[in-house]
Amino acid sequence: MTHSHIAFSRSITVQPDTSQLYEVRRFVESVAADATLDSERTFDLMVAVSEACANAVEHSGSPGLPVKVKAACRGGRLVIQICDYGGFRLPSTANGFQRDHRGLGLPLMVALMDEVRIAKLSGGGTKVTLSVKLPAPALC
Repeated sequence: MTHSHIAFSRSITVQPDTSQLYEVRRFVESVAADATLDSERTFDLMVAVSEACANAVEHSGSPGLPVKVKAACRGGRLVIQICDYGGFRLPSTANGFQRDHRGLGLPLMVALMDEVRIAKLSGGGTKVTLSVKLPAPALC
């Protein structure tokens, strides 16, 4: 069986509210289907993106500013960027996990994705980039 991946780029913008995560998950599920990811990798991607969005909602420090989720198929990878436009905060790993089991989002993203990057946006805010390798042959 051969797969053909078509290059694409799409985005969704949601209000910074955890009730919006359902829309983000639907978006990711659609993008993953277009990229021909199997159900296991699709689930991993949905969990990682949900965690990144939840972090954006909780930690941006700007409750009224939207969260933008961008998806692109490029270089044989499906790349998802989650951007918030609040304050940038470096993830803290020095203290380990908190007793109330918080602080597990970033380690979970790293465990599920092929690549995770976190960067400060030039105008303020945080960009989390998640990527997964696509099954060969990838045409994007």
